Amino acid sequence: STLMNILGLLDTPTSGSYILNGTPIENFDEDELSNLRSKSIGFVFQSFNLLTRSTTLENVVLPSIYAGVKKAEREKRGIEILTKLGLGDRAYNRPNQLSGGQQQRVAIARSLMNDPEFILADEPTGNLDTKSGNDVMQILKDLNKQGKTIVVITHEADIAHQAKKIIKITDGVISK
Repeated sequence: STLMNILGLLDTPTSGSYILNGTPIENFDEDELSNLRSKSIGFVFQSFNLLTRSTTLENVVLPSIYAGVKKAEREKRGIEILTKLGLGDRAYNRPNQLSGGQQQRVAIARSLMNDPEFILADEPTGNLDTKSGNDVMQILKDLNKQGKTIVVITHEADIAHQAKKIIKITDGVISK
């Protein structure tokens, strides 16, 4: 989680440097980091982190509210993304009306709202049954084929082996 927090611009490294899209970020203040995070990084969490009192669409468009996108534009984009992920008919459902796999697809849709360059997925299949987990991994692989960089953090070997590249970290050290 330390690496994910650093990659996600939530924490800064204690040594070395982090260059995102050619820009060193070590001297950025919190507002600059937040702005860069909003535009460049999409997050998918194991526990979905959906707002239970909000509709699917409201959950999906949340990042674009912070990015200052006008309501009509963000709702149009939210519906488009939900439709691409097979959830267009669930836009006005609440999270408790969705299966775990559907909730994770909502989380993926939310991560795509601001068209980030890369997506950090922390244990994206950890709370899912095998079929739903495979569906989520297929969506992430398809996004990668479309040019998105996907970083999946997992403890599951079968999930890791679906990646193009595996970096294993043992006791805080990259190992081969």
